[in-house]
Amino acid sequence: MPQDNTTITAVKAAKNPFKASTISELLIKFSAPAIAGMFVNAFYNIVSRIYIGNEVGALGIAGISINFPLGIIFMAFSVLIGVGANALFSIRLGEKREDQAELILGNAFSALVLFSAVLAVLCITFLEPILTFFGATPEIIPYARQYAVSTMPGYFFFGISLGMNNFIRSSGKPKTAMATQFIGALINIIFAPLFIFKFKLGMTGAGMAVTFGQIVSFVWIMIFFLSKRAQYRLRLKNLSMQFNIIKESMLVGIAQFFFQVSSGLINIILNHALVKYGGNLAISAMGIVIAVNTIFVMPIIGISQGAQPLIGYNHGARKYKTSIQTLKMAIRWGLGMAMVGLLIMQIFARPIVSIFNSSDPALIDMATYALRIFNIVMPCVVLPILATSFFQAINNPLTAAILSLSRQILLLIPMVLILPLFFGLNGVFFAPPVADLLSAIFAVYLLKKHFAKHKQNFFFKSKK
Repeated sequence: MPQDNTTITAVKAAKNPFKASTISELLIKFSAPAIAGMFVNAFYNIVSRIYIGNEVGALGIAGISINFPLGIIFMAFSVLIGVGANALFSIRLGEKREDQAELILGNAFSALVLFSAVLAVLCITFLEPILTFFGATPEIIPYARQYAVSTMPGYFFFGISLGMNNFIRSSGKPKTAMATQFIGALINIIFAPLFIFKFKLGMTGAGMAVTFGQIVSFVWIMIFFLSKRAQYRLRLKNLSMQFNIIKESMLVGIAQFFFQVSSGLINIILNHALVKYGGNLAISAMGIVIAVNTIFVMPIIGISQGAQPLIGYNHGARKYKTSIQTLKMAIRWGLGMAMVGLLIMQIFARPIVSIFNSSDPALIDMATYALRIFNIVMPCVVLPILATSFFQAINNPLTAAILSLSRQILLLIPMVLILPLFFGLNGVFFAPPVADLLSAIFAVYLLKKHFAKHKQNFFFKSKK
């Protein structure tokens, strides 16, 4: 009966990153850097809000919050190619087809550059209508525009870097992938206060710091993939896009794409509901809540990123029970982290919120209340995230898409539209946790069905 210390069969290739080791050791090896990287990524996203909240005020926080869907749009197209191609990349490695894996890598890079460039041009061309559509009021528009213009070059590089970082991790260099995120965060942390406070650039300075961080991260990634440090490199012959590779990558990545797009759509609907029932102050409060929430959710996503190449590799090698055992361990770790996050946000909500702005009692009161409500069922977030990643890794994009869309489209949007009709602003705050609870139940159902095919029990012990 397989246990948590199931040994993965040794691969003879000396440089194979999945060489003989226990599941727990491999999951630590791949997830720990991803968790650290995602945490730092969340932290440097929160830095701008803290600085702007204290220098510019509530409308500045609202301006950054209105821009949030812009980043999600770039992330959506990045994961469409990056996550989808990375799943195929890991499977090809498991099948010992390394030339094909490197071809997928090159095609993914070209597609990421193309998609990011087109998006950047479209967004900057139609910026003001886009921000208005996102929910910006006349009071917020000037702040949102300044931030968007200064971050748009950064979004271009962000779209490429995010997608390519998956391949660094899957090629057996999780610490290098983590360093990519650390570098961007460090640049932002250094330059944000310099631009905002010393040079008095306000919203523009916050955006410039983000852009500098993304440019440096991109350069770091390019140096890696063009150097001898990379076992799988970017080669000119692989950059010419092949329709079948891009199509298959998009089919696998479509679940995460729809998840991100629906996340952006939810954010837009939330913005409009917040303005309607709580005004500009409610948008500022929710901006703080989302920023704090990412600190605790991003590490869970880091676990899923670390587990995905292990799951994909073992699935490609037909070690189905090992891939399932990897997911089970990832779920346990994710639930543990979520419980810690839940306790911290319930107990220390007010001190955390006060970091963003200590001089606006109305903002502090509303954000404190919203933070506690928004995360009241935080452990439920773990199952949909990891289940979606699992089905992607085993090349089951349809199930992954259904699961990711169920929370956003089928559950959360109706909740945001219906609950406020009866409960006002409270209905807006309670909609996400209700959707998270129902989505977690659906994730358990889908996983149990898949596990049963391989005679595995969902509750962590395999059947005899």
